[in-house]
Amino acid sequence: MIGLAAALLVAAIGMVAHGWWRGRSLAALVAERLRGPFASRRRNATAWATGIFVMYGATSLIALALLGRLDAVLALPSELRAAAARIGVAPIGFDELWIYAGAIGGGFALGALLVALSAWRGWRLLGPSYRSPAIVRTRPEIAAALLLSAAAGVGEELFFRLLVPLLAAIVSGSGTIGCVVGWGLFTLAHQYQGRGGMLAVGVVGAVLGWLYLATGLLWVVALLHALVDVNALVVRPWVERRLRR
Repeated sequence: MIGLAAALLVAAIGMVAHGWWRGRSLAALVAERLRGPFASRRRNATAWATGIFVMYGATSLIALALLGRLDAVLALPSELRAAAARIGVAPIGFDELWIYAGAIGGGFALGALLVALSAWRGWRLLGPSYRSPAIVRTRPEIAAALLLSAAAGVGEELFFRLLVPLLAAIVSGSGTIGCVVGWGLFTLAHQYQGRGGMLAVGVVGAVLGWLYLATGLLWVVALLHALVDVNALVVRPWVERRLRR
């Protein structure tokens, strides 16, 4: 088991390192093959969604099946449960979840409003350092942006919040090390967003990691991740356009 986990962990790290070194992830290569040279913005976003899910989501499910740990998708693995207890993450009941979700969502909404306001006022300090090419400009592009957000939420959480921490925990014997490795790779995988973007991703990754350990519900974390992307691709651009008007 440890040998297989070590091989899978090396492969996972290699996937992220390849994208970091080349400046283009494997998801980008898959997207390029699917969209063709003269793709529309909608097709481009759809191809990105497919590439992300293939690289992170499908890869994670296959690796978990090889380990015989597909059950980890529905329940927090014992290795990560031990890590939560070790670092003092108190469990959150389902009845309490909505309070925290509302607070987190409100924080993201406030942040989006501040970024939009800074863009409107021309304050570069608060302006975004990275602008995704999948940002919605017209109404027909919304569906593709929602698909991309869902693919990123599900795929990246399966990979960075579950698979990589579990593999690193099995190899190292420490769930805490596993969580740190998963968080670090999650941050590095977004190097294309620049230093400011990586800093923001690191903060978001820490919040998502804490929420996963506290609830044990991967689908909740994936949903929140998807909503963060919807905010960046759909909601925030709409607010900025309204403010400019």
